[in-house]
Amino acid sequence: MAVTIFLAGTGRGADGDRARDRGESEECESLSSVERASIAALWAPGDEPPVGVLVRWWRERALLTQEQLAERTGLNVRTIRRLESRELQKPRPTSILLLAEALRLNSEERAILVAGVRGPVGSPAGGETVIPRQLPARVDVCEGRAQELLALERDDDAGMPSMVSIEGMPGVGKTALAVHAAHRLMPRFPDGQLYLDLHGHRRETEPVEPGAALTRLLGSLGVTGGRVPEHLDDRAALYRSVLAGRRVLIVLDDAAGEEQVRPLLPAGAGCRLIVTSRRRLIGLDGVRTVPLDVPAADEAVALFTRTAGPARVKDAPAAVLTDIVERCGLLPLAVRIAAVRLRTHPAWTVRDLLDRLNDDRPGELRAGPQSVAAALDLSYRRLPADQRSAYRSLGAHLTTDFGVHAAAAMLETPVARTRWLLDRLLDAHLLQEPTPDRFRFHTLVREHARRTAQGISAP
Repeated sequence: MAVTIFLAGTGRGADGDRARDRGESEECESLSSVERASIAALWAPGDEPPVGVLVRWWRERALLTQEQLAERTGLNVRTIRRLESRELQKPRPTSILLLAEALRLNSEERAILVAGVRGPVGSPAGGETVIPRQLPARVDVCEGRAQELLALERDDDAGMPSMVSIEGMPGVGKTALAVHAAHRLMPRFPDGQLYLDLHGHRRETEPVEPGAALTRLLGSLGVTGGRVPEHLDDRAALYRSVLAGRRVLIVLDDAAGEEQVRPLLPAGAGCRLIVTSRRRLIGLDGVRTVPLDVPAADEAVALFTRTAGPARVKDAPAAVLTDIVERCGLLPLAVRIAAVRLRTHPAWTVRDLLDRLNDDRPGELRAGPQSVAAALDLSYRRLPADQRSAYRSLGAHLTTDFGVHAAAAMLETPVARTRWLLDRLLDAHLLQEPTPDRFRFHTLVREHARRTAQGISAP
């Protein structure tokens, strides 16, 4: 099988074997996206790893002879010749490291070289390309998310991967929207759909480290065991290389922050990334933000009806249903839990449920392991101590809506410091800023802050 390598600066293809035999030399300034795609083509299932071609390519870029490269590495010049002629297919790992140092390869190039020695990437031992289909089952989403869905499905500039983050408070429906959109996008990404829960906010579970996340993503793409580089930068470079030239949809759920997500960003124009996070991911270049707020009251009522079952609310007064979802703060998680409570208590009427929500809202908004208070508590516990203190104090002593000067007086801190603390709570989506220097707690968030200040733990 003829292998085509595009030599930087020329735009023309040359058969790898013929180029070697003719002894052509082209100077390459850097590993471009075209070169990465060409290298990916070298790894088609069944091909031998083009280690010799790569070594020769980068040696000529460095303007070195075989003798000079041998001198730099301490290797025998015959070893260099055998490697470039493909007579030597599997050099020792120490030799590869010496070559990488001598050729001054960057982290991405090192990953490509190491992977080339270890074997073709993106395919298992049997040689068939791995096409992951990992999306969870669809879940119900609120009506009225049409604009958000359009933003998620929109194509970005040609030549760039489409990357978007869905951000909002706990329980607002980020995961449901991401999975729903991903299922709609599936036909446009025939090379696979990856899904990874990053555990940014999970009880008794630490967020997934970027290196571990890359290992799992690479494994889903067929790169396992000793073929996964040890260092994070090399692992991320290999991940980008495997995705190059492929149309893959990636859903990263519940991200803890920018540092966790940054190594997981694809570079290939054919890829699309959807990230969900309770935090504002403002430090990720090229990632658009889709903010998610609570739905309108009629949309929340529709969600409540679908979850509880139309038969359970058939004769319910519309005003009572509206009161129920408003007691839930229109938060989809709370609305679903309330609907499940009604569905699993056949003797209750909707008025019974409303009475219970009025008597003990935090206690009623709990179903099995799920509760609104627990979801908020996970976000609260991720805050540093000074931000936790501000959160408790603001919730305990101020009204739902307040200004920056009132907050500064209550916290006994300068206005500039107060603004900084309020910004951090905004970053965590535990606070809203409807107008400049005016802030607002969601009703369920303020209730959680007040109860936390009183020492009442989450149910």
